[in-house]
Amino acid sequence: MSWNKICCKVYTKKSWADNLKIQDYKQQCASNSKTLQEMFKLAKAYNKAVEDENHLTKEQLVLKYVGKQDPKRHLQEKVDILTTTNIVECLNAMISNVAFH
Repeated sequence: MSWNKICCKVYTKKSWADNLKIQDYKQQCASNSKTLQEMFKLAKAYNKAVEDENHLTKEQLVLKYVGKQDPKRHLQEKVDILTTTNIVECLNAMISNVAFH
């Protein structure tokens, strides 16, 4: 590997401090809003799926949901993403406030 390639790799490599940078609050708010809207749609789909379980037979349920997304699993993923990002941003803000002010 040439010296230039090595320097470029080191330059573009993320450092441990990059994860401590605070996102713009407007971007974070927009991301939260988008995720909450997706969670609302998934919650409606999950509610409909639960209602269908009471009315349909097992064979009908299997055939109805073949090739479709599982709203329960996707809802759980969105909840995990939302809580994780908000906790990390909150911790970053607290660390930044204590360390730099």
